[in-house]
Amino acid sequence: MNQRHIDAPFVMSALVGLLLGGIMVAAVRALFPTSMGWVLSLTKADAWKAPTLVVGSALLILGLYVTARRMGAVRIADALVLGYVMALVIAAMLVIAWELFLMLRARVPQDLGLKNVAVPTLIGRG
Repeated sequence: MNQRHIDAPFVMSALVGLLLGGIMVAAVRALFPTSMGWVLSLTKADAWKAPTLVVGSALLILGLYVTARRMGAVRIADALVLGYVMALVIAAMLVIAWELFLMLRARVPQDLGLKNVAVPTLIGRG
């Protein structure tokens, strides 16, 4: 009999990784809020914040991964990294989709090539 069960520690570790990755992405996004796409600040006062946040988050995940591996929790360590990478991939997909939307909105004509022709109405004829 084939029984399927959910490995709770694996799922929880993946969710923790997903949460940590999501927090990192949200924090980087909050540092540079724009309405016209993803634009990093060019001022010296702000330029170091996002890379520092990304490197710090990656070092945190690396530290948790190494600690879990040394304790013998190989699957949990792998799930943590998997969840973190999933958060980054989802964020990258959303940013790419948003940038693609902005690019298409800027380049595609509003009428999409349809001719605007005045159509005579039957009202008033009689």
